[in-house]
Amino acid sequence: MFNLPTDLVVEILSRVPVTSVRSIRSTCKKWNTLFRDGSVTKKHGSVTKKHLAKREGEFLEIVLLNLRLCLMSVNLNGILNGSDPCIRTIANLISLNDSDKLEITKVYNCEGLLLCVTEDYTKLVLWNPYTWQTRWISVESRSLPGKKCWYANALGYDKSTHKILRFFNVSDAPGWPYACEIYNVNSNTWRVFDFTPDWNVEFNDIGLSLKGNTYWHARDKLSGEASPDFLLCFDFTAERFVPRLPLPFRSYSAEDAVNLSIVREEQLAVLFQNGDFHNIGIWVTTKIEPYAVSWSKFFAVDMAPLTGFGFYDGGSFLVDEEKRAVVVFDQLFDESRNPSTDRHTAFFIGENGGYFRKVDLGEIKDPKSLVLPHAFSYVPSSVQINPPA
Repeated sequence: MFNLPTDLVVEILSRVPVTSVRSIRSTCKKWNTLFRDGSVTKKHGSVTKKHLAKREGEFLEIVLLNLRLCLMSVNLNGILNGSDPCIRTIANLISLNDSDKLEITKVYNCEGLLLCVTEDYTKLVLWNPYTWQTRWISVESRSLPGKKCWYANALGYDKSTHKILRFFNVSDAPGWPYACEIYNVNSNTWRVFDFTPDWNVEFNDIGLSLKGNTYWHARDKLSGEASPDFLLCFDFTAERFVPRLPLPFRSYSAEDAVNLSIVREEQLAVLFQNGDFHNIGIWVTTKIEPYAVSWSKFFAVDMAPLTGFGFYDGGSFLVDEEKRAVVVFDQLFDESRNPSTDRHTAFFIGENGGYFRKVDLGEIKDPKSLVLPHAFSYVPSSVQINPPA
């Protein structure tokens, strides 16, 4: 079929999984040319080997901005000589059936495998952006049938399969009891998980997956601000929430910002910003297990002379241990309260505040959505998302 229109060939080839691209390119010269000149990869919207060719000092991050996912490059080499950092968009990740123009309100990462939640919570999709595979999952609640619930979600695994945990906790809303369910990817089934929590996780606090388990910043439900916040962990192998783990600081106020990050898929980092004084502290774990954690201070910075405002609780940040710096993804609002000048922003902060830069990531297109920019390091995954039986 050598007489097919080029546009049709590009449309067909753009649906090929990345793992099959090499064999497809060797089929004929015309197809190889379409890949080489970018015609297919632009349409493809997945993460290709070309995207993964990193430069020295460069991080690849998947970032949720304006309800869409994109692959971005972050280079901190400029910190060493006091020049500007480099952050650029490499690709828009559009493979989740772009014709539907899906708007993603939350994304959960587990070693390169993504769980995406649409803004209206009508769709839940498990997605591998490297292999191009997706699994659409029913969001109908087994615990609360017939009710539309904005669950908190988590993605993890045990030795045999990946799993999704979702829980809904509104203790002061009549007719809305606590609900918790677990989805098994291999069996394509949900089941109710019986557990009554004595803690609260805020809506914007996205759980982070590390070594198959998920961690959150949480607060005591009964005592509120009378008890310090803590680290909450769900063990996907044992399928249980484990006893509370300590944070390396004491936070009691909802005005404080507490955000978590993954470092090299091996450690957990936490950023704490006091709501009154705006100084931030960052710690990295020296040991992290479901039942034990220990911390080491990374650095502290007084942000009052740098920004004059506090970061949002539930935001995201990245840690560069070698360059002793962090990148905080947040939102910057104009003092004139003009929505058209509100911007998504990346803040580059060096140790002791000796380096500070702001990089504009674009306009906040829907300030009412309350979806903060969310970033995490991208690691290509070979996990196969087989269709359910």
